[in-house]
Amino acid sequence: MTEPGQSINPSDYSEEYFLTTCDGHEEYLAGGGTVLAERLQALWRFLRVQPGMRVLDVGCGRGEIVVQCGLGGVHAVGLDYSRAALGLAQQIIGHADNLGRRGWSCPRLSLGNAERLPFQDNTFDRAVMSDVVEHLTAGELWAALAEVHRVLASGGELLIHTMPNLWYYDYGYPLFRLVQRLRGISLPADPRDRFHFSHVHVNEQTPRSLRRALAESPFTDWHVWLHDYREYAQYGPLQRRSMRLLTRLPLVKRVFCDDIFAMARK
Repeated sequence: MTEPGQSINPSDYSEEYFLTTCDGHEEYLAGGGTVLAERLQALWRFLRVQPGMRVLDVGCGRGEIVVQCGLGGVHAVGLDYSRAALGLAQQIIGHADNLGRRGWSCPRLSLGNAERLPFQDNTFDRAVMSDVVEHLTAGELWAALAEVHRVLASGGELLIHTMPNLWYYDYGYPLFRLVQRLRGISLPADPRDRFHFSHVHVNEQTPRSLRRALAESPFTDWHVWLHDYREYAQYGPLQRRSMRLLTRLPLVKRVFCDDIFAMARK
């Protein structure tokens, strides 16, 4: 078991991890990487890219975002330090490349570390760190934010998504677990026990801690918010409406919304 604050070995991010546990794997397998999971759809909306822009996806994983960029005529680079991730990303890039779509801009992939980005200063208009923050120690996160700031052009923006929200794990999840128990559904006391690869989360956040990390970074213009993008299709109508209210109402959502977003501008 990896202890909090301890770096993760790249080999822990195996093909099994990306195809069985990492969020969006079902959509990846069903759609060949061109169909975005709900989380990635939300990221894509917030990213606000235009054809011709230069985008860096730090921790690109299977590559869905860089493929969407390419389909939209955006010049994208995906960086990951997992060879398995880049292998999967290359597969869907090849698939999209073979579609022969007009305006397609083939993304580039790079094996590397977020703390030492192999790019020149002022290179990108946008950067993405989707579900990366929780995988970096505090020191690694500071270095990664500094590096992203360096490679962004003036006015460039960094979009972050991280989960879980520890306020949900500490306060909202116990209540959710109680409700599920009344419905005859048993959930573990520790929500992390639901996931086989939970050991790769070494720096889980709250909105407050992410604000603090950004305040200590070179970025001076940033915003952190909670946003629930889920449709909760697996639940019945009543529970679906209840979940949407709990995760979207002001104040209440602080302990029921599990997704933290941030935008930082250089």
